Amino acid sequence: MSHSASAVTAGIDLGGTGTRIVIRGESGTINTRTLPTAYFTQLSQSQRSEALAFQVRELIPTGMELLSLGIGASGPVDTDAGVITNKDTLACFSFFPLVDELHQHLKVKVSMDNDAVAAVLGEYAFGAGIGSKRLLMVTLGTGIGVALLENGRPFRTGNGQHPEAGHIPISGNQTPCYCGLHGCWETLASRSWLQQNLEALLPGISFEKNNVSFYSDIAAQRQDVAALFHRYGSYLGRGLVTLLTLYGPDLTILSGSAAHYYPLFRSGLDESLRRSEAYAVNTLIVPSKLGDIAGALGATVIPSLD
Repeated sequence: MSHSASAVTAGIDLGGTGTRIVIRGESGTINTRTLPTAYFTQLSQSQRSEALAFQVRELIPTGMELLSLGIGASGPVDTDAGVITNKDTLACFSFFPLVDELHQHLKVKVSMDNDAVAAVLGEYAFGAGIGSKRLLMVTLGTGIGVALLENGRPFRTGNGQHPEAGHIPISGNQTPCYCGLHGCWETLASRSWLQQNLEALLPGISFEKNNVSFYSDIAAQRQDVAALFHRYGSYLGRGLVTLLTLYGPDLTILSGSAAHYYPLFRSGLDESLRRSEAYAVNTLIVPSKLGDIAGALGATVIPSLD
């Protein structure tokens, strides 16, 4: 198939809550669609890849040809086998050959990676990370997603897989994480922690229905709310300083729904990142430019990495 104005690529951001599909052409995004992932749980396992392929095909305009499909999935992901192994938050798409089945349905190259890798590829190719030599991205959502690019290529572990860097110990807190750790970074610094604790302090207020200004006004009047945001930033910084020390990125991007509240938790984050001059880390941190679409856009790039 030749690369022409009629050729398109597809990307899927496959998450525990939502499934976002993007069709991208030479001039940019052509179509998008977001479905609740729960829709696919109503189908038998043998029907799920076919239903996903159907959703992709529906978004391709008449007369255009699909070149490839990339998938960013909530991990762990076996990138070699093309299999998701996430029994905790993406069970309905786990433990069967999703990549092979989609290839059979669509007759194009299909590649898959962790959703954090997809998101950082999106920012690197189309957003805040353009031009970065070593780009770190931390996504603060239901959990914590982390990905690092070296000149546009994802950092891998010795077995070729994506490191689950959201799961590192940062505290003696005995709260258990599904990964098996206690005091896990994801347990203490994800949006879920912030949401649960804010809603406990502010009963009757729905976390995601209110913006930064709303919580800023409350924090100005209530010390306990201000202290909670500071504490969240401190937890976030405890894990982030480890990654900044080990990897030395030239730029760090914060994304995900909790990143919107950066002005409120920045003091706690800065406090955790502060070190003596000889051991200072690069604290150039910027918000995501693409927002929620980064993962699906970045997924369109994944097949080109093989």
